[in-house]
Amino acid sequence: MTYRALAAALGTLSLWAATSCGGSGTSSDTGETKVGVAGWGDGLVDHQAGYRLADIRAEGGRAGRIRFELESGRTDIAELTSWYWSADLRYVERAVAQPTRDGAWEASFPDIPGGPGHLVVAFDSGDEEIGDLVLGSDLVTPRAKHRSSEAPVSDGDVQKVGAYDVTLSGDLLLAQPSTLTLTVSSAGTQVEYAEAEIAAISIASGAFARFEAEPDGTFSGTPSSPGRFRLVVDVLVAEQPLHAVFERTAFG
Repeated sequence: MTYRALAAALGTLSLWAATSCGGSGTSSDTGETKVGVAGWGDGLVDHQAGYRLADIRAEGGRAGRIRFELESGRTDIAELTSWYWSADLRYVERAVAQPTRDGAWEASFPDIPGGPGHLVVAFDSGDEEIGDLVLGSDLVTPRAKHRSSEAPVSDGDVQKVGAYDVTLSGDLLLAQPSTLTLTVSSAGTQVEYAEAEIAAISIASGAFARFEAEPDGTFSGTPSSPGRFRLVVDVLVAEQPLHAVFERTAFG
């Protein structure tokens, strides 16, 4: 069963939860967030506000790549960030997609395991009324000749990545802005990081939420589905990328 099918099965529950906890700005008729809300879209559909993901092609293996087109009639998108995960969420990776000479985009995801998965892309539409958009599509990548390593998942606040401890604190509030705090330390001493991305993926529905960095150093995002989420943290410390995965429950 695909994420879209799961999302449809959980649609009634998600709508009830969003209404009970203070509406999320989602239309019950289309499943799409209304225009005018910055950062709309949960990655469960491949089209929003005149934009559409199209012609998705995937290559599995150690040098896995996913190529896709973004149909919109606009060519001024400066940066497009993408995430790809396997259907069982054992593999989750983030990549900044690069434009190709023929007007498409390509993202590199090393060690793609192959099989069913889901691609999500997030970008600034350039329209103040729309803001950032999140599109997504199910796809099947070719089976790899080797078995990719599974990223460890932390149920607590701390995950050790190499010589660093990545700490993510804060609760997920269903259909409400949630605030998370990210810190990185080494040998007990907190260190500064150059940049960071935090994303949440619903284990049940595949709904995606991106957490935006706030001026006070925290990250804010709004989960749109109930239940357990995988929180994916990508942070750059001393030019070294760190990848950590946490698991939390969104509650209202």
